[in-house]
Amino acid sequence: MALATWWRADPLMRLIPLSAFHVRREEDDLVVSHINRLTLEEVQERRRAGHRPYLGYVGGVAVTYGWVATRAASIGELSLAFSLPAGNRYLWDFATLPKWQGRGLYPRLLQGILRAEAADRFWIIHAPENLPSGAGIHKAGFQAVGQLSFLADGTVGLVGIGNIERAPVGAALLGVPLIEDGLSPCWRCMDQVVCNCRLDPDHCDCAIEVRSSAELRTLPDHTHPTTGQQEHSAP
Repeated sequence: MALATWWRADPLMRLIPLSAFHVRREEDDLVVSHINRLTLEEVQERRRAGHRPYLGYVGGVAVTYGWVATRAASIGELSLAFSLPAGNRYLWDFATLPKWQGRGLYPRLLQGILRAEAADRFWIIHAPENLPSGAGIHKAGFQAVGQLSFLADGTVGLVGIGNIERAPVGAALLGVPLIEDGLSPCWRCMDQVVCNCRLDPDHCDCAIEVRSSAELRTLPDHTHPTTGQQEHSAP
């Protein structure tokens, strides 16, 4: 998974304003529950944990959403949980309603959040194969700093890429080691022996849990876990 960041002194990419599109921190739990397909209890539990929902509207219609973690966060696919120091935010669970996809709403939602939150550093991840999500994050102004994946012992590590000067900061935030190599070629896979992603990383069908070679060959394409940071489908 690719880790990217935006710091308060960084420039925002210039995006052409979209007519009638605006972003706001949503206080109505019913609205959040409906668009995010969560129960009211789940929305309220997220709020109690320090997560804030932001929605993008076209006119009065909510069409895209995302969450901001302010105290702690987790990356379920990597079984990774971490605390957020003061002044840091972690962005997660983004999606755009199907009929509104392809209009560039994701980077505009991200920029709306960057402007609204009183924080110095923002962090976000996306699966490398999720090209629309990666493109939207870059268009908003985020810089790639590292690649997260599994080490041979099943723990998670970060290899610096892009703005490597910030990679140690990202590794410290997530509580993972910063390394030069030795990661599994696929963020889904702890077993580097049976994983077929060495041959075809863009179409790897392995899952996070270790599977046998026979099981890997029978997995359908749609079993891949998702990160939630995806504009083209529905954390």
